[in-house]
Amino acid sequence: MRDTGLLGVGVVLGWLASKTWSDPGCQLGLVVFLVATAVMTLGFLLAVVGHGRDPHAGDPDDDDESDRP
Repeated sequence: MRDTGLLGVGVVLGWLASKTWSDPGCQLGLVVFLVATAVMTLGFLLAVVGHGRDPHAGDPDDDDESDRP
């Protein structure tokens, strides 16, 4: 269901972009909007995914005695 929603959003944004792109006065606004959206999305993803991760931290379950028979 999520893929269908993303496809629908893509189709609507593509249609809107094609209509907006044909108007020379709106081209700059569309480009600024798309670039700003991409930058905010990338910043959000980096903040959420990369927050508090230690690349050298081991698996906390490695020394767990309950896993051994």
